[in-house]
Amino acid sequence: MRRVSRAAGFAATLAAVATLAGLAGCRQTANLSKQEVVVQFTLNATQADHARVWNLCQHVAGTTPEPLVTTSKHPSTLLFNVRYRVDHASNYQLQQLYNCLRQDASVKGFSSGDSSDN
Repeated sequence: MRRVSRAAGFAATLAAVATLAGLAGCRQTANLSKQEVVVQFTLNATQADHARVWNLCQHVAGTTPEPLVTTSKHPSTLLFNVRYRVDHASNYQLQQLYNCLRQDASVKGFSSGDSSDN
């Protein structure tokens, strides 16, 4: 009978460890669904250019423009203030967004990645 209780204890411990490992894995991959595209502008682009691009590409399905910050004491915030969430965008929708962004001469490029990197 003692052997059965040890086996049951071992099984319970093993189940607990497996559950904790699974939860830790979920936490590690939770941010993978938070994807964004950050627009990079030419050096002489104005905030009016930023606002124009922000408005220009809002129609692309699968993308959501993040709020446009137009006042900040941090220059980098204003430099990279045009961002689109693309958590659920297909490759086709991403390509539509990239094509839309390329239409404006003030856009130098764009980067995409995990929004938790910022």
